[in-house]
Amino acid sequence: MSVPKPLVRTRLRMARPVMHSTRVSLGAKRTMADSMAGSARAPEGAIYDFDVIAGLPVQFVTVEGTGPATGRATMIYLHGGGHVVGSSRAYRAFAAHLAMHSGMDVLLPEYPLAPESPYPAALDSLLALYRALPAYGVDPTTVVLAGDDAGAGLALAMALEIRDRGLPMPAAIGMISPWLDMSADVERARPSASDPWFTPALATRWARTYLGGADPREIGASPLHGDFDSLPPIVVHYSGLDPLHTDAEAFLEKVTLNADGPRVIAREYPEMWHSFHLQAGRLAAADEAVEEFGKAMASLVQVPRRHGDVVPINRPVAGQGGRRLRLVKPVAAAGTPSV
Repeated sequence: MSVPKPLVRTRLRMARPVMHSTRVSLGAKRTMADSMAGSARAPEGAIYDFDVIAGLPVQFVTVEGTGPATGRATMIYLHGGGHVVGSSRAYRAFAAHLAMHSGMDVLLPEYPLAPESPYPAALDSLLALYRALPAYGVDPTTVVLAGDDAGAGLALAMALEIRDRGLPMPAAIGMISPWLDMSADVERARPSASDPWFTPALATRWARTYLGGADPREIGASPLHGDFDSLPPIVVHYSGLDPLHTDAEAFLEKVTLNADGPRVIAREYPEMWHSFHLQAGRLAAADEAVEEFGKAMASLVQVPRRHGDVVPINRPVAGQGGRRLRLVKPVAAAGTPSV
């Protein structure tokens, strides 16, 4: 049953004092963030398995009886939370919606968070996971990297590192409400917006916690400052009320000016808030956005790469294809991994 949009927005606004308070413990904030991110209601037939790859606990999410759009490629989805909060545990219902609409199996890594593990711990651990994929029977060239908020920034930073290290490139990248430029936050230059819970002040606090003294313009932390030559196609969804919408807009402008940049399918939601897709199964607008995102990602898995154009979402995307991929290492029958 869909919840009215004003009610969802009110509930998110109620979380703002907790997330912004300096008196609330980090553990309590992580619990609150998981509650917010875990508000999605999983579709029927969702299946969750668990394992450890390259030292990272992972959840493997698929949906029974869903017709695969890509022959079941693999989506590595990186949760949001500003590098400080968030968990794959909270994202698994949302990931099931992505699996249903993309026809892909979704892999949710439990990457390390700050302040316990500041930059570049998360990026390094995820690159190790990517290198380990062939041992699981997964062809990296039919993998897509995706995420929201900090996870979207990590997905783009991973792709830049993969390219620069000469590793096999993923088929596509997906970003929802991407956080791509921490220098704007460290310098307190991010403009305010009307998001119900996420603010520039919170972004500044999380950026400083994550960086731990590193240069905020370093590409691994702020991939907006990198060059995007030879990257695979990218899907970008961003929201007008979100303070991070300026990062998405700056990214699109930079791609448009670069003839060797990737093909991008961009979609703006002017009246929506930060990472509203996470309310899939509860909010009609989120259901529609996740379906659109998943289908766009699926359409790019085997699409020939065309560089330098930004494609409006109302323009048809290319066809679908691919083959089924499975993890060949036995999946441990374990409980949900801890943060």
